[in-house]
Amino acid sequence: MEKIKSRYHGWWVVFCAFTIALYGWGFGFYGLGLYLVALNKAWSWTPGQISSAITFYYVAGAFLVMQVGDLIQKRGARPVVLGGSALMALGVAGLTVAHELWQLYAAVAIMIPGWAAMGGGAVNTIVAQWFNRRRGWAASLALNGATCAGLIFAPVFAWAIDTLGFAHACFAAIAVMALTLWPLCAIVLRPRRADEHDTGDEPVAGIAAGAPMSRAALLRQPRYLTLVGAFSLAMLAQISFIAHQVAFLVPTLGLQRAGWAVSATSLSALVGRISVGLVIDRLDRRGATAVILGVQIASMIVLLSSTSIVGLYIGCILFGFGVGNLITLPGLIVQQEFHRRDFARAVSLHVAITQLAAAIGPSILGVLHDLSGDYRTSLMACLVLEASAAILVLFRPGRAPAAQ
Repeated sequence: MEKIKSRYHGWWVVFCAFTIALYGWGFGFYGLGLYLVALNKAWSWTPGQISSAITFYYVAGAFLVMQVGDLIQKRGARPVVLGGSALMALGVAGLTVAHELWQLYAAVAIMIPGWAAMGGGAVNTIVAQWFNRRRGWAASLALNGATCAGLIFAPVFAWAIDTLGFAHACFAAIAVMALTLWPLCAIVLRPRRADEHDTGDEPVAGIAAGAPMSRAALLRQPRYLTLVGAFSLAMLAQISFIAHQVAFLVPTLGLQRAGWAVSATSLSALVGRISVGLVIDRLDRRGATAVILGVQIASMIVLLSSTSIVGLYIGCILFGFGVGNLITLPGLIVQQEFHRRDFARAVSLHVAITQLAAAIGPSILGVLHDLSGDYRTSLMACLVLEASAAILVLFRPGRAPAAQ
């Protein structure tokens, strides 16, 4: 039995999805802050001008993210990921030659399909095609690539920019992706055969007859609305805090120690996702989400009440525990409550909506900071958002559509 299990191709797909997430979040999420610094230095564009392009990236990208699950179901993961990652590479290369603001927007627009094809909706859909019973563990492993992008890709890329210069660093990173991700996707991302299934999982029977629910029909489902609403509030708070974390910590910790606090947050996210992934397939997933949000609420209380170095580190570590899990859990709740044929569309729509909500968060926290003169009001806003999300996610109105 173990011999058969070890040969199951789905675990190679998980490794490939991990690598997709590593480069997707590396270039398309963590890299954005590095592009901002480099372009500001090169062309003296203001952070506001560059940030507006990043906001455009997230808002416009949300509409492509809505489509990616359906596209993977229809065309297969291989062409979608290979094509998307090629456009991501082309867009990043375009940033190195942009010297007018319209060229910056053009390069960012080219990157958008890459973010859609390598982000959370795509990774969840790819894993779902190969796992059912152990999907929580498989998705947790795959999406750890996003966390490792913060732990590994971002600092290495920052070092390369500082050492080689922005253009050379970008082309070096693109070359590494081309040599590692593209052959892996070409070999591993093939369709699943009917006789392939993980030990203890059911043989694949294909998507059940009948068309999946439309996006409008999904948005009329009360359970789907509580899911999307809860995670939109949670991601709004999470992305907002991450965007302002360094600025909040620097007055007490200094830049270097604040950087270590960010690393501790990312490491805690990795540990949290692995820990929860080991047990989530045996737990109620909405209840687990509420507990994880409770940990982040506790982190806000610690950060608001502490002025010591140790207290601030503890607050960041507690916050980090939930960072990765809030990306993994929505797809697992959809699996538990919705029909298999609706999974790809439901997850992609969810990722798009939460991305739109999260895109406005950093600006809101910035305004609250400017009005109050410090970050206390901003952190209290995050606390309220997370408490609201923890309550909302526990609501299960109506009857869920037939699950898988």
